Amino acid sequence: MKNLKALVNEPKPEANPAVATSRNGEPKRERPDRVGQRLIAGHVDGETFRNFKILCAEQGATTQAMVSDAIELLFRKYHKPINEHLSAQAQQRD
Repeated sequence: MKNLKALVNEPKPEANPAVATSRNGEPKRERPDRVGQRLIAGHVDGETFRNFKILCAEQGATTQAMVSDAIELLFRKYHKPINEHLSAQAQQRD
């Protein structure tokens, strides 16, 4: 009984917020191709999504390359600086 009380009252180890876990509680494996990158996401209607995917296929480009290209065009429109990483990602489709 003494051991049971020790177990119940024993403080739980604090979770390390720097270590992300998957849905099943296992540590997530970091993808080397995504180190230092951040996700940009948005919701669109089904027809827009379908047309975007068709455009990607027609251009032989990945979603990543097409989104990078779109962001580069947006930066140009608003006269914002474009870094070499964004340009390199956009060039993947060419």
